[in-house]
Amino acid sequence: MEVSPVYRQSDDSEQDRPAHPQVFLTGEAQKSDHLGAGPCVDFPVSVVLPAGGTGERTGLQTPKQFCPFLGRPLISYTIESFERVSWIQNIMVVVAKENIGFMMDIVQQFQHKKVQVVPGGSTRHRSICNGVMALGEEVVREQEKPAASSRPKVVIIHDAVRPFVDEDFLHKIAVAAKKQGAAGAIRPLVSTVIATTSEGYLDHSLERAKYRASEMPQGFRYDVIYQAYQRLFQRGVQCTPMGLSLA
Repeated sequence: MEVSPVYRQSDDSEQDRPAHPQVFLTGEAQKSDHLGAGPCVDFPVSVVLPAGGTGERTGLQTPKQFCPFLGRPLISYTIESFERVSWIQNIMVVVAKENIGFMMDIVQQFQHKKVQVVPGGSTRHRSICNGVMALGEEVVREQEKPAASSRPKVVIIHDAVRPFVDEDFLHKIAVAAKKQGAAGAIRPLVSTVIATTSEGYLDHSLERAKYRASEMPQGFRYDVIYQAYQRLFQRGVQCTPMGLSLA
């Protein structure tokens, strides 16, 4: 399936700069502090946050998405950043099955209202698939028969451990994804990229000007990413909100 190139952040854009830290609120203060002055969209947008990592690369006993900062787990800040965007309708948080109860406690303790928790798969790719499929499953559970119009038009996928979300850039991602089928953040490469031989020896350096580093967030029209996973089914990969397995 062919999709459009990702949405590119211009080199001199403010979007290339790190987001400024925000003040994160809890309880009643959080409910009344919405970002109402930003851009809006006239189509439904949902978010999938894969959060099934074990923290193996960091060497921490606690997965980094659950590490506490100022009394709150990191993932709660990320969720709040999306909840404060008025035009995002719901957020699918995908976690390892053994952490579902813990994640539900976080949702209740910090009064997250747009969140649904979904069990993840054995890899990040499969966890994202679970989240995407769950968006469609919600329609089936709420109504006697599926209603395609109730599904999101665009799905935004983001890292659960990156809480500084810029609403203006999310808007650009959502609009570009709806128009082109897929969109995402990219940056120019700053490091030298080396191609090697099959034996592991240096072969040649890649021309950096021809390549970009892919980053989050990424956006997809729901029908595009849904059909992409449907094609995986045809190749023997099963994907449901309750988990993934090889047929």
